[in-house]
Amino acid sequence: MNKKIILAGMFLAIASFPALAQEKADTLRRATVETRGDSVIIRKGEGDLRIRIYEEQAEAGKEPREVEIYEGIYLEREDDERNAFLDALPFIPKKKKQNAYEPHNSGLYFGFARMTDGFMGFSDSKAFPQDLSQSWEFGINLLSAYHNFKKNPHWGVNFGLNWGYRSFNIDGNVALVKEDGRSAFSAGDADTRYDRSRLRHFFFRIPVTVEWQQRISNRQRLIFFNLGPEFEIRHGVKSFTHINGGKKKRIGKGMYANPVGVSLLAQAGYGNLGFYLRYNLYSFFQKSKGPDVEPCSFGIAWYW
Repeated sequence: MNKKIILAGMFLAIASFPALAQEKADTLRRATVETRGDSVIIRKGEGDLRIRIYEEQAEAGKEPREVEIYEGIYLEREDDERNAFLDALPFIPKKKKQNAYEPHNSGLYFGFARMTDGFMGFSDSKAFPQDLSQSWEFGINLLSAYHNFKKNPHWGVNFGLNWGYRSFNIDGNVALVKEDGRSAFSAGDADTRYDRSRLRHFFFRIPVTVEWQQRISNRQRLIFFNLGPEFEIRHGVKSFTHINGGKKKRIGKGMYANPVGVSLLAQAGYGNLGFYLRYNLYSFFQKSKGPDVEPCSFGIAWYW
């Protein structure tokens, strides 16, 4: 059997012949190419292309018959299935396909948090005494969705919903209290000493990021970078301190914090691990109701 002739017949076959009687006429098409007694059957339909090669074999005293020596299946259907609700939930196994777009919304993340005196500031705030090493946040992703630009699989838009906790350590013998209709720092004196004071709150965050990604390492891993706004809904804002070495005590609730914040979120990583940086775009406290400071945070994340 001449393999070159067989392969040429496979690519030049016209797939418009009548369908086989046993196949559905509206979904399957079949073409047969005969070469020197052998046959190549091309069947197209149901989202794939099947190629079968038969060789004519003769046995002593019997009629020659064709024996199948090869069958190949080539998938040609685009993955146009819509995402189901379960695809958005964490911990649900996903079918990963080569070259498929993979969104990166933080599955779990942990990092340091601080108050700054202005956007993109990294230095200590003069209006908010703080120990960065003891100020932190953590969060977990609850829902994740995305839109991939199919003509360019490197780009997509991610949407998420996560919940978490953030705590700011207040350094020194001071505490954040509510007085005269605003949040202000109260310094300790000879009779009252404040220790390990904190401002903390819970949050829901909704990131909307544009992502670029590129597969490397034999297309099994990818590097990525995304950037976009993140909307934050704060709740459970409280101020705590230890007075004169006693137990932790709540000394303020609400603290005139802005209930909604908007941050700029940037993330980058390799595979399922990465780093993030977020900056709030306006003051944490309501206008004239507290220190004019803006929260930021940076840390590591695991993506699923």
